[in-house]
Amino acid sequence: MSQRKGSFVKLPASRTSGNPAVQKLVASAVGAHQAGHLDEARRLYLEVLALDVKHAKSLFGLGLVEFQLGRYEPAARMMERAIAVDDGVALYHSSLGAALQMLKQLDAAAAAYERALELESKNEDVFFALGNVFLEQKKLDAAREHYTKALRLKPDRADTHSNLGNVHLELGALEEARACYERALELQPDFVEAQTNLGTVDLKEGRLAEAEQHYARAVALDPKRAEAHNNLGNALRGQGRIEEAKASYERALALRPDDANACNNLGAALQGLGRMEEAAAAHTRAVELSPQDAGAWNNLGVAWREQGQLQKAAACHERALELTPDYPEAHNNLGVVYRDQGRLEEAATCHERALQLNPGYADAESNLGNVRRSQGRLAEARACYDRALEIKPNSVDAAWNRCLVDLLEGKLEEGWRGYEVRTRRKRNAPRFFDAPQWRGEELAGARILLHAEQGLGDTLQFLRFVPRVQAQGGRVALDVQGPLRRLAAQLPGLDAVTAMGEAVGEFAWQCPLMSLPRAFATTMDTIPAEVPYLTVPEAARRVAAERSWPDGVRVGLVWSGNPKYSDDQARSISLERMEPVLAVEGVHWFSLQMGAAVEQLRGASTARSGRITDLSEAIGDMADTAALVEQLDLVITVDTAVAHLAGALGKAVWVLLPFAPDWRWLLEREDSPWYPTARLLRQPRPGDWGSVIGRVETELRKMAGSHSGQKRLERGTRS
Repeated sequence: MSQRKGSFVKLPASRTSGNPAVQKLVASAVGAHQAGHLDEARRLYLEVLALDVKHAKSLFGLGLVEFQLGRYEPAARMMERAIAVDDGVALYHSSLGAALQMLKQLDAAAAAYERALELESKNEDVFFALGNVFLEQKKLDAAREHYTKALRLKPDRADTHSNLGNVHLELGALEEARACYERALELQPDFVEAQTNLGTVDLKEGRLAEAEQHYARAVALDPKRAEAHNNLGNALRGQGRIEEAKASYERALALRPDDANACNNLGAALQGLGRMEEAAAAHTRAVELSPQDAGAWNNLGVAWREQGQLQKAAACHERALELTPDYPEAHNNLGVVYRDQGRLEEAATCHERALQLNPGYADAESNLGNVRRSQGRLAEARACYDRALEIKPNSVDAAWNRCLVDLLEGKLEEGWRGYEVRTRRKRNAPRFFDAPQWRGEELAGARILLHAEQGLGDTLQFLRFVPRVQAQGGRVALDVQGPLRRLAAQLPGLDAVTAMGEAVGEFAWQCPLMSLPRAFATTMDTIPAEVPYLTVPEAARRVAAERSWPDGVRVGLVWSGNPKYSDDQARSISLERMEPVLAVEGVHWFSLQMGAAVEQLRGASTARSGRITDLSEAIGDMADTAALVEQLDLVITVDTAVAHLAGALGKAVWVLLPFAPDWRWLLEREDSPWYPTARLLRQPRPGDWGSVIGRVETELRKMAGSHSGQKRLERGTRS
């Protein structure tokens, strides 16, 4: 909002005083004041007041000095004293209004301006100033009325047109706002604020390139204007130019370090770059600067959730809702966190509240669908995704989530088709390579790059399709995650194997591994399920075989997945919860666990008793893990890459699944069409690991007892 800082910084016309000494002092005071010698002017005004305590002009002049020095409280008091002596000077009232406005005493400021207009009804400056007060108070109709009256008096004032545009902007009348800003720029082409505001209209209308041009022009006109840099960052971020946006926000903060809005926007840019720790730091700074800003709390919650800090995330969203109870985005985001925490009914309530507040909120519909999917209410989940797509036909998240329901229900044709939407997702999208994507064409000896995406388990599952691509005549170059390179290289007939980030050479075709099922039109009946389809490198096998392996039942264990996976809270178990299983006699336990969860072994009673052998130090890559798995009788694991590895090797594997599993494990079955040697042990209700662990304990006791009986029989036969 434009202000006229000097509008009322002037002295009224002199009035004759009967005391020549006073007249002389007043003239000297006014001269010093007009020359900018404020200390001298103050001294002289005080000398006048020593002679005449009710000298209105000197009282006012003293107030004006205080105003010019930024001391608005004493300025207002002196102006009030001048008015008490002489209520009939419009300038006294308008200047008092300016001081009160600076003190944010807006009602009192408005009253002072209105009194000034009673005394001087055609003062354009006062109409403008009163319009500013009303705009600040969000009294938009009154603000519009007073700016309009100001323009009748002086139609060529660019700042009034600009501020009237601000009123229209607040009212959502974007075309009217645009017309005001454009008129302001016709009158004053170098008007930075009008350039900035015109950019904001473009931003709200989705005209991001035009917004960028206006903000860039504002920055060129005034490189030290922090607001323009911040807004330029918004236009750049909206176009996906996140690094450039980040630089703009940083320039804004260099100019104005305590700008909470720029801190908040910087945090959003850092989130877009995946730099979540830095994002959380930026949002934390924003809420420190503006603790009543619900939006900043909401954004901080998003940053914490992305780091897996669910309690902190929930606390931030809850704080946002304390500040603004009818904030649909905060309700929606809190629901997402509650779902991550397994608090499904509370999550559903949050999303439903978001939809009550904003019935057209597609993301809330989609997230409500996710809750229903976690509750096993798939028909309701699908209905939510369909509604989200009606509201927002290009919603990537809703289309993605709906395809996961298709796959989970075994509707593979629809599922594979929908799965291609992942190419438009911000997270886990396949990498781009400059070659046509293969969709099942005859290859006739052409070189084709098959490239990994998402997690290690995804790659392990879909490597089964490599021989089929070769059967289509393709010379396969395989690009996989580094930990899989040595194991994947065992596939026969490969043209080359590289790790992600290495040069892949030239190729005529490319295909993400997870698009191969669609290329082959894979159905439930045609899933390639021959195992093993992976083999252990001989060097890794020799190293594993040289270990000292005990007689008896050898069971490998993995209880926790990657904590960065969005549904890890649902799929992972603590080692402590596995204690009943670990106590089964006759079983030798080997931990295949990697990552931070290995630390759970350090303090576990089972580790102190030597019941679990930690193999993590023997594992350098998945080839090492595969060689160790070969030495085991059984692998028991939650839904991690090790489940896919054991299945691909044809090893017996028990997969412990949450009530709402990942799509590939389908529904209500203990077997897997992907892995014939897998047994699926499912939660009967959300969060019920106790039942799963009880079944594992029972089945493992049977297995251990059978193994022991077989050993006794063998000993009896030998004797």
